[in-house]
Amino acid sequence: MLVPDVGDLEASLDAPRLVLLLGKSGCIQCTELAVAASAWSDETRRCVFLHLDDAAGRELTVKHPFLAHVDMLPAVVPMLHGAPLDVLHGHGTDVLDRAWAQMEA
Repeated sequence: MLVPDVGDLEASLDAPRLVLLLGKSGCIQCTELAVAASAWSDETRRCVFLHLDDAAGRELTVKHPFLAHVDMLPAVVPMLHGAPLDVLHGHGTDVLDRAWAQMEA
């Protein structure tokens, strides 16, 4: 699982398929999602985790304006060739499995 800094965002999102995890600082469920994703992700199942309330998260919101409409966190966004497919909610491996399945259909 990647947690990019400002300036590393584009490189971290440069993958044909990835699961973008969105949270905020101090959110217990967001931390639970990050822990689940650390165990779930591997070489083929790439996860990128960002807090929307830090500098990298704000940079992402500028680059992907749809994120301004995400009002419930944590959120999981399956991304195929840089395009978001959906916004899912949850904080366990089940939501990660559902997100990945959308990219395999």
